[in-house]
Amino acid sequence: MKSIVLLSLFLNLLLIINFVKSEESCYLLKQSLLFYKAQRAGRLPDNDIPWRGNSVLTDKSAGSSLDSNGDGDLSKGYFDAGDGVKFQFPMAYSMTMLGWSYLEYSSNIEKCGLGSLYKEVLKWGTDFLIASHTSDNVFVVQVGNGDVDHNVWQPPEDINYVRQVYTIDSNNPGTDVAMEAASALAAASMVFKTSDPTYSAKCLQHAQKLYTFAMTASMKVSSASNPFYSSSGYWDEVTWGSIWLFKATNNQTYKNNAVLYYTYDNTQYANEFSWDNKGVGAMLLLFQLTGDSKYKNNLETAFNHWLPGSGFQYTPGGLAWLRQWGPCRYSLVMGFLQSVYSIKNGGDTKYNQFAKGQLSYVVGNNTKKQSFITGYGPNAPRNPHHRAAHHSITKDINNPVNNTYQLPGALVGGPGQNDEWSDDRTNYITNEVALDYNVGLVGSLAAYATGSDSISSSTGSTPSPTSLQSTTGSQSTTGSQSTTGSQSTTGSQSTTGSQSTTANSTTPQSTTGSTTSKTTTTSTTGSQSTTTSTTGSQSTTSTTGSQSTTTSSQSTSTTPKPSQSSSTTTPKIGEQESDDQLGNSVSLFIGRADSVLLLVLSLISLVFNL
Repeated sequence: MKSIVLLSLFLNLLLIINFVKSEESCYLLKQSLLFYKAQRAGRLPDNDIPWRGNSVLTDKSAGSSLDSNGDGDLSKGYFDAGDGVKFQFPMAYSMTMLGWSYLEYSSNIEKCGLGSLYKEVLKWGTDFLIASHTSDNVFVVQVGNGDVDHNVWQPPEDINYVRQVYTIDSNNPGTDVAMEAASALAAASMVFKTSDPTYSAKCLQHAQKLYTFAMTASMKVSSASNPFYSSSGYWDEVTWGSIWLFKATNNQTYKNNAVLYYTYDNTQYANEFSWDNKGVGAMLLLFQLTGDSKYKNNLETAFNHWLPGSGFQYTPGGLAWLRQWGPCRYSLVMGFLQSVYSIKNGGDTKYNQFAKGQLSYVVGNNTKKQSFITGYGPNAPRNPHHRAAHHSITKDINNPVNNTYQLPGALVGGPGQNDEWSDDRTNYITNEVALDYNVGLVGSLAAYATGSDSISSSTGSTPSPTSLQSTTGSQSTTGSQSTTGSQSTTGSQSTTGSQSTTANSTTPQSTTGSTTSKTTTTSTTGSQSTTTSTTGSQSTTSTTGSQSTTTSSQSTSTTPKPSQSSSTTTPKIGEQESDDQLGNSVSLFIGRADSVLLLVLSLISLVFNL
């Protein structure tokens, strides 16, 4: 009798522990998706982020008119980071990655009850890509002048400067960004194929036309967004886009192109993955599609480059540290890729352990007990470099002292080489958030989320990151990297800075084994411009190249926005909680779990004494 009771109690205990873990992982996945809702531009259809209001309603393409509501055809989309500019290249990349994450881990997302939210977030971005494709061979790649925007510190609801629109066309092409947009729409067509076949077909139609535009126009890197998000090349995007169009259509021509262009330039030798470098992702997808050992070998070479003992630099606390600017994004998106390979394609478990270890680090399981996700975990960032969340009404980055609103689920840039980090809004290198930063977080969380078709209330307590504890612990390795950077601040309203980074790797990026050098230039928001050489020498990005521009007047939104005093109300989705409130929420969550555990143990003790 005792054994039966004990077994029943033990099974109940396991169910309780699994419930706590599932609630926690689903909660954090939801917050990471809500970050994208906090980045929305245009007329907002819901109040999911109560402190965000309508903005840039008159953003429109050349020759178009405002609709009956006074909205331009380019009014929506996502702001890139902590600024008010819409950069198409990283936005399209982010939508491609969100689509891919859903396709790999849709069951986990749906079990968390987050399928609808996930698709809303994706569709807001893909709707903008479609709106930006104004004709077969014309595509809008940027809305808002980066230099103008970055010199004013104000929430997007207050933007009233002239919004410049930058396009690519047959005379001024941009192979890289057109292919990325095609990739995003092809991935989205697969996501919506069952739930919304009409929209799926629309996405695919635009994807195919953008692909054709990219392939038939003169191939070149887009200069329209210089000096922000300048690509180091386009063959990786051609390969990437060909893969996604094949996946969406099963047209063998796309697959043949992918196999061919994979061998061009340095795509097959890549060992990092980002908005600028799709090589490792292309390896993984081609291996999935073909099972060819050459892709597997390339892929494992890239993955092994990141593992402890390879010579790759790790912080003392265990973060695989690629470079100074936003190191968390690189390690998490690489973790996502390794999780897919390990979980979905039979890859070695060491890759799964890497992915879990990097996710564990950013949620706060590190030697500093420092979370790098806003609103979650120990010592969570309170002051990310984000105009909307800070909500200064004086156009002063230092006033108020603390951000007015809590930005939900945003991954900040990350620590220095020795885990050093401070909650400093003015430091956009370590404290900014961005669309592309969060894709690795969303993908990694989706890989390990386990839900029961329901999640905790968005206004409820915040779980602690215990279930994401790394199995590898603190790690420290040696590596060869050098980083230089400088930052200057003018007054209290704007910040400009530059950073150049050279990362020496043990895995060659090209057939000659030469290293890659990237130079990054940015203003207040830290939006990045990257140029790559194969000699390892550093260069400085110059001013913008040729641009196709159209200007349109932008008037301030008449929709009332929340005042700063609203932060004192009861927190809603995404609204600010004080550090003490957040800590109490975590303690209450842990307390409930501990109380249940103690109850079960007491019952076990009682049975033994019967």
